[in-house]
Amino acid sequence: MRLNQFIFLIVSTVVLGAVAGIFTSLLGLWLHVPWFVGLISGAFLATTSLMGFWAYLTLNFIAAMTLPRRVWRWAQALILVLVLYDMLWWRYHIDAVRHPASHTALGTYLVQGLWPLAVAVIAAVFKRRMSGRGSFLPSVFYLYVFTIVDWLLVIKAESSGAIVNQTGLVMMICNVYLLLIYGKLLSTEARQAVWAKQAEDRVQYRERLKLAKAQAKTERKQQRREKKARVHGTDNS
Repeated sequence: MRLNQFIFLIVSTVVLGAVAGIFTSLLGLWLHVPWFVGLISGAFLATTSLMGFWAYLTLNFIAAMTLPRRVWRWAQALILVLVLYDMLWWRYHIDAVRHPASHTALGTYLVQGLWPLAVAVIAAVFKRRMSGRGSFLPSVFYLYVFTIVDWLLVIKAESSGAIVNQTGLVMMICNVYLLLIYGKLLSTEARQAVWAKQAEDRVQYRERLKLAKAQAKTERKQQRREKKARVHGTDNS
């Protein structure tokens, strides 16, 4: 990835997070706060999503270099299932054991665990159309697992439901954007590399053609000189 593409990715993600924060604040979907508070919180959450994205890319690179492809895919599926189990049941079970009389309803845990999964699956379908079949599972893995890992910090802080909902929404929006735009940036860079290679091949072809013409011209001159030499030799004899 080139520097201008890297800067565009960072700036556009932060702007998107800020806009999402302003949007949720102005509409009063969950938080009733001034728009500039939503802007700052959205931009901060966007930077959190960026850090999670780089962490995923690093993890994926290391795993691809050290593990067989099939093993890494099974590992992603296993981690995804464990995170889903934790979101849907284990957290509720722990809360019910610790606070049998005042624990949070199971429906809250189900909603928190299922809506990110639904968004991750839908976004992964679009990513699959863009990049092929092999991108579906990694897309779901990144969108669900890494969004949940960042989101759990807010959930376990026992913040209000409004803060929890807005945080999850803004981070999921940023993560979906990162997943889709990153592939487009790489494909654009790949196309530019192909065009550069084609231009280089055309230049090399013209140079080889020019050299071949020069060699053919030199050979024709040599043949004419040899022919003249033979004719003069015959006349002298």
